[in-house]
Amino acid sequence: MNVDTIPPPKNRHLKQIIDKGGPIGAVARLSQYSDRSGAVLDIGVNRGTMALYLCRLFSDLPIHLIEPIPAQCDHVTTRFARFPMVRVHQLALSNETGTREFLVADHLGSSSFFTNTGPEAALHSDHRMREQITVKTARLDDWCADQQISHISAMKIDAQGSEYNILQGAEHMLGKQGIDILMLEWFATPHYDGVPLLDELWGLLRGHGYSLYDLFPSRRFRNGQLRFGDAVFVSGRFLKTRLPDPRGNPRLPVS
Repeated sequence: MNVDTIPPPKNRHLKQIIDKGGPIGAVARLSQYSDRSGAVLDIGVNRGTMALYLCRLFSDLPIHLIEPIPAQCDHVTTRFARFPMVRVHQLALSNETGTREFLVADHLGSSSFFTNTGPEAALHSDHRMREQITVKTARLDDWCADQQISHISAMKIDAQGSEYNILQGAEHMLGKQGIDILMLEWFATPHYDGVPLLDELWGLLRGHGYSLYDLFPSRRFRNGQLRFGDAVFVSGRFLKTRLPDPRGNPRLPVS
């Protein structure tokens, strides 16, 4: 199948994902207003659950899956081989370009650059780090320049505490409102040592002109306290030029 002849997303996929709800349902709703340009990124792809939804929603765009753990990269490379628009990259995005030690957990999805041995993180988290590997790192701005990506229609980040650092490394892309739709995981209580919580992520994005579209609390402790969840943000430009206004009226084309 030629990438240039990939058909647009199917309406049945769009409806199914909207009906699923949650953060990916919100991304699906927003995808209806995308200008279908640039690329789509899944940062911290793990086994590819969310990536599969992104492939359904943005089948007409290049999709980049980014993951530092070799075994996970091998898995998603095989899993997504049938999607000609998908490329898999074995690296970790961060606020520095180079190499860094990465902690692989007994539950691979909890692997992180950050330890969880401090008193708060050890109390709140339920995983153990079993090995340390050296991984390649890149700032998103540097990586986008290398890949000749100037615009991102949608980006998902699930990086176990590295979300803030990744956003720091995307200063240029965020500053020019070059990322339309952003879905990320957040923590309300520390699960890793020294990791910024939701309020800091929100503040960083607000400083670049991004607005919260929806918030999705996920897990709670037995006492009812919120642990973590997901959020979807949109750029100010997407909000004002693509998304219908608060009353549901379509935006007028900018002349």
